[in-house]
Amino acid sequence: MFIKPIFADGSSRRFYRISFQSRTFLLIHNPCDSEDINENDSYWYIGRHLYKKGIPVPRLYLYERKKGIIWLEDLGEIHLQDVADFKQNLDSTLRYYEKVLEILLKLSIEGKKGFNPKYCYDTVCYDFEFIVKRELFYFYKEFFLSYKKEDPSSGIEKEFFKLAQIVSQIPNDFLMHRDFQSRNIMIKESTPYIIDFQGARFGPPTYDLASLLIDPYVGIPDKCQIKLLKDFFLDITRYLPYCWNEFLELFWHTALCRNLQILGAFSYLSLKKKKYYFKRFIKPALNQLEKILTIYLKGRFPALKSALFC
Repeated sequence: MFIKPIFADGSSRRFYRISFQSRTFLLIHNPCDSEDINENDSYWYIGRHLYKKGIPVPRLYLYERKKGIIWLEDLGEIHLQDVADFKQNLDSTLRYYEKVLEILLKLSIEGKKGFNPKYCYDTVCYDFEFIVKRELFYFYKEFFLSYKKEDPSSGIEKEFFKLAQIVSQIPNDFLMHRDFQSRNIMIKESTPYIIDFQGARFGPPTYDLASLLIDPYVGIPDKCQIKLLKDFFLDITRYLPYCWNEFLELFWHTALCRNLQILGAFSYLSLKKKKYYFKRFIKPALNQLEKILTIYLKGRFPALKSALFC
């Protein structure tokens, strides 16, 4: 038997590749003392639920709850981030993303059917309260106060509530991954697989779409963003009461929430968790944020824009 530790990105969990008798498995080790629903329980239940729905996720083999250990299928080491190259391999990259959007649609629509929210360890729904506390003010605390060591004008708070109000009005009875980006999509034999789904909950379909399209790990060009956005809209439109322009407006508001969450997370991980890998992606995330505030949502959030870019 051969055991190899694996880099865990922003997670505090430990990952190992186990080689045994010509087969390999992954092992997740995440001790949890709580008798309540915990992260491991969510991973096990949600993973099995998605697998039964035909959504490509790793097959889960064994859950040893007391030890905090989950045995699962080894999908290899290739992430969507590794194969995405919009400059040199545009056509093949777009084909990967088209496959991923098909999976996202199935996750959003089929994934919600029969989904039991009692297994969500970290809230059951992406709603107004969650947006305000866990995304917008999380960004404020980790990026402005901790990372930048600045305390900008109080006008930002009013804009935060305005943003949360708009996004929380989008129908949120879809299944949402909440971290649907290129590091959480594995490629095995040209097929994308979704990982790190333990944070799934009910939410708007625009959130995971935004997570994928404004992903700072990849940096999707503007024209490709819009193409993929239109492709997804054509498939999801039958489930939403919006025309293209309305959907686009709500998408960019959702993308703003996601972009702020990204910056809060990267600031926290690089500064407080000493995971310096994430620091290099703060600048790309800021570039995308500036584009959202100055082009797509021009004039909507002046206090936030002024605090960040003036």
